Amino acid sequence: MKFLHIGVIIMLTALPVVLDVWIIQGRHVPLIWSLFIVPLLMIIHKRPTWKTAILSGGLFMTFIYTTEIIIGHWSAAESVYLIGGTVVNGAIFLTAAYYRLKYEEALAEIKKLTHVDALTGLHNRRFFEESINKSMLLSRQKDVSILLILLDLDHFKKVNDTHGHVCGDLILKKTAETIQRNIQETDAVVRLGGEEFAVLCIHSSIADGRALAERIIGSVEKLDIEYNGQKVPVTISAGMSRYDGEPLEDFIDKTDKALYEAKRTGRNRLVVV
Repeated sequence: MKFLHIGVIIMLTALPVVLDVWIIQGRHVPLIWSLFIVPLLMIIHKRPTWKTAILSGGLFMTFIYTTEIIIGHWSAAESVYLIGGTVVNGAIFLTAAYYRLKYEEALAEIKKLTHVDALTGLHNRRFFEESINKSMLLSRQKDVSILLILLDLDHFKKVNDTHGHVCGDLILKKTAETIQRNIQETDAVVRLGGEEFAVLCIHSSIADGRALAERIIGSVEKLDIEYNGQKVPVTISAGMSRYDGEPLEDFIDKTDKALYEAKRTGRNRLVVV
């Protein structure tokens, strides 16, 4: 399936050559090629990438001129028609490809905005819900280890009340950057809302998850945040659990209870259940 689109491109761009020779039967009319720009537009609609546009357009033009050279015996007027038709068809195709690709870019940007937290640039709760469901399915099907780490900034309401929301936003951004720096490529970090974050770890052992969470806790504690000439201390608590096949709500609930226990027993620490 990986190279199916290449076969479709070759088939649809070669089709006009066969039809042109079969229909015209010796009397060549270069403008007949204009009828066959439709397959190119269909291709770019189904697979909107510049690579596909260049490949299909290049193959199409190659077939055109190869056929014209082989058949030959066309007049100067037909030569002008061929060149002019090539320019016009190329302009139509490239314009259609450009706007189709712009449309895809806009869709991708909209999708990104629906999955990204505006303040921190991390993924948001919607992305988290989609990802954790997929990860749980993967775990059930292939026995893949899934860990969930919930993190919550300590005394964040007090920071907001004392220093204001601008300072609070700064702390959220710095914390997000710190968590992002510590995770692996296979991990996903999200801001669930407020001062709460989550890290979803795939193919990680309990020991790996513990090391990651403790590294994040230590890195956040070392943040040097100064606001209006005052140093603002920042710490974070974490709860972690492994997925054992339970429903999503139970998986999140047991991790949340671990986080609550970390808060209850002194904060700035990790509890694993």
